[in-house]
Amino acid sequence: MNSETQQSKKPLKETLFARIEEGNVCPRSRWVYFCQECMVWTAWVISVLIGSLAVAISVFVVTHHQYALYEATHENFLTFMVEVLPYVWLIAFAVMVYVAVFNLRHTKHGYRYSITMILSSSIILSFAGGSALQYFGLGYQIDNILGYQMSMYMSQDKLERKMWQAPEEGRLVGKQVAKTVASTTIVIFEDMMGDRWQMNISELSDLDMEHLASGQTVRLLGEATNSEFKIFHACGAFPWMVNVSVDEMSKERQIFVEQLYTHMKKEEQRLALIEEMEKESDQDAMPIFRSVCANIAAARRMPARQ
Repeated sequence: MNSETQQSKKPLKETLFARIEEGNVCPRSRWVYFCQECMVWTAWVISVLIGSLAVAISVFVVTHHQYALYEATHENFLTFMVEVLPYVWLIAFAVMVYVAVFNLRHTKHGYRYSITMILSSSIILSFAGGSALQYFGLGYQIDNILGYQMSMYMSQDKLERKMWQAPEEGRLVGKQVAKTVASTTIVIFEDMMGDRWQMNISELSDLDMEHLASGQTVRLLGEATNSEFKIFHACGAFPWMVNVSVDEMSKERQIFVEQLYTHMKKEEQRLALIEEMEKESDQDAMPIFRSVCANIAAARRMPARQ
């Protein structure tokens, strides 16, 4: 009779003790397992909190850019959103949801719950926490702090400055620093790069002039008529607004749209008047000096008003 047959005839208790001795198994205190359980739950809570932060910043971005002056920077709203969406945070949210599900499944009673239930609860909790953070304005604050502390992190403030500091595309960020003596339609504007521009403000509205005269940072829309000599024709001045209310953003967008349509309407009326004067006179055709503001890219992108 071989040894395996003899071992199988031993009582179960002796067999178990023999296996324990062979494997050098040492008993552990229940506190070890309790601490492991706590660590898993802590990791789950942290993953949900990071997911909430990702949601908060994403909600801030989508809400803010819903009212952005996207015609000034992009061909349409779709291409605009493709550039401004916080992909880092969207990926972080997906990763944190996965981590939350993984950790919860490895708790003491996690096996009792289905993947669908755990996944749904993690997403709901992340969205609830993210919405609460954004309600108190923490989404923007955290995004802004990370932008200042980490040079590689593209915060929404950095992204906004990058989009608007593009003189070759007719956009500037900065403030008015002086008026010229020669003409009241020319002011000196210093952009965020420290360059000073001779700014033609002849087509700006009274509200635009107020924004410029305030000495605060503004976004300028227009056209760089001579980049080499820093000459810029301004068509609109808008306050630097990032963390503001939805009502303020909506109002700013309405003003922006109305200004563009006003420039285009004035140009149509002026050209119609010139055409009528030419018909009534026998003189040669009058030279047509087109409005700069009625022909900038943002105006061309606006749909025809019914």
